[in-house]
Amino acid sequence: MTQLTMAAGGRPARQSQTSGRGTRLALRLIGLALLAHMLRSRRFYERMAVGAVVLAALRGINQESRASALERLAAWNMKQTQNIERRAVRTAQHVERRAERTAHHIERQAERQGKRLARKAGKAKGPQALNQ
Repeated sequence: MTQLTMAAGGRPARQSQTSGRGTRLALRLIGLALLAHMLRSRRFYERMAVGAVVLAALRGINQESRASALERLAAWNMKQTQNIERRAVRTAQHVERRAERTAHHIERQAERQGKRLARKAGKAKGPQALNQ
């Protein structure tokens, strides 16, 4: 016995009854006969036509579904873009108002500082002016 026909444990492997040449030839002949019968059958051609119509309908439905999905996606994308643009405008306005407030605050501080310095300078001159 060869290694190909030996199973584990040294026992001879049982050969399949469907692996013979004659069996394969018989199966091929049966397949060819079935194919010839189907090709001669009017019912086969009717079923093929119905199948073709069904496939075409399914293809159309799929395309419509895909188109509507893409339309929904485009609408969603447009809304998201508008939201982002609105948010950017609001943020820019907020930053602008904040910059104006900060500038105004700095101006007021500068005015107050100037007044303080002027008062200090006036106080410093006051006693000297009295001594003269």
